[in-house]
Amino acid sequence: MMDEREEEEEEEAWLQLRPVEPLPSQCCGSGCSPCVFDLYHRELARWEAARASKDRSLLSGEKSQSCLSKLNPETFLAFRISAVDRLTKDTYRVRFALPRNSRLGLRPGQHLILRGKVDDLEIQRAYTPISPANAEGYFEVLIKCYQTGLMSRYVESWSAGDTAFWRGPFGDFFYKPNQYGELLMLASGTGLAPMVPVLQSITDNAEDETFVTLVGCFKTFEGIYLKTFLQEQARFWNVRTFFVLSQENSPEQLPWSYREKTRFGRLAQDLIEELVGSCRRKPFALVCGSAEFTKDMARSEPVTPLLQILQLLPVDLGCGISALPASPDSVLSLPPRPHLVCCARIHLLLRQRIPSRLLLSVSGPSLHPSHFRLPLPPGPLRT
Repeated sequence: MMDEREEEEEEEAWLQLRPVEPLPSQCCGSGCSPCVFDLYHRELARWEAARASKDRSLLSGEKSQSCLSKLNPETFLAFRISAVDRLTKDTYRVRFALPRNSRLGLRPGQHLILRGKVDDLEIQRAYTPISPANAEGYFEVLIKCYQTGLMSRYVESWSAGDTAFWRGPFGDFFYKPNQYGELLMLASGTGLAPMVPVLQSITDNAEDETFVTLVGCFKTFEGIYLKTFLQEQARFWNVRTFFVLSQENSPEQLPWSYREKTRFGRLAQDLIEELVGSCRRKPFALVCGSAEFTKDMARSEPVTPLLQILQLLPVDLGCGISALPASPDSVLSLPPRPHLVCCARIHLLLRQRIPSRLLLSVSGPSLHPSHFRLPLPPGPLRT
């Protein structure tokens, strides 16, 4: 029999192990499953069951040790930072080491949840790795920092050798080779991140003959991310890359290799119509960017009957691709208004057919279609 003091000590031990309910700031807001609140309720139920059965293994930690070698949506794992590269004044490419040359195990377009702590406040955000899905021994993420962002303060404190905690994977976008005739990728800023692994999976596969047209929207030429990677990808026979710069107005300031494929201002409906009309096959559009960028597209009234739009909750810096329709046939019975579904900062727009009129519209200064020539880029055929 335990005396009164022992009972009090055991009770205190159980109370210390009781899961703490997350704060709203700890939810990344990306609609991932399981959410941090789902995990809390699961842990609370486990704690209550263990306490009721007087299962002391929970107190000793025997059941709390999780496998540290495999990614898990419910458990944060520690990864060592091996390199931090500053791409622009506010954007970083961060490389994390994986043990024993292992692979992360994500499919192209899936994302992870990062946990940070600032001023004793735990926060979580979603990010999409930009490294190839088959990369061994490492993975990389693209992170833009903001002056008022809590996670930004945490990320800017990183240096090589530090440790960060991730869980995942999340996202229902499972790209299959030759699943679509052509992918039209419209990316704004760090919205480029989810496009990168999908694009690379296509060009790495000699059997995948999917055409890709990628349009990156940035403020300035200096602000374009991953220039070398995008230039290399554009040399493949089935890939075209273009850029729209909102805060520049002169092609003379650009390198020669960018002048023919860069336009100035913001995306307008006639420019997008020209892009869609130039697609060589029936396109499926992937769109990712800021809330303003994606909302502009969602407000395109003339084309809503043609689109399925999967809507997101705003996520600070997080990007991921989620929930593609299983097949084009699954979209034909949709109502004329877009169906909105919460997902991880990605909009997927499925074009049912290619009419001569507009596919979609976004606001901004008008650009005449003749300003945007779309030739096939020179380059070797892929073998």
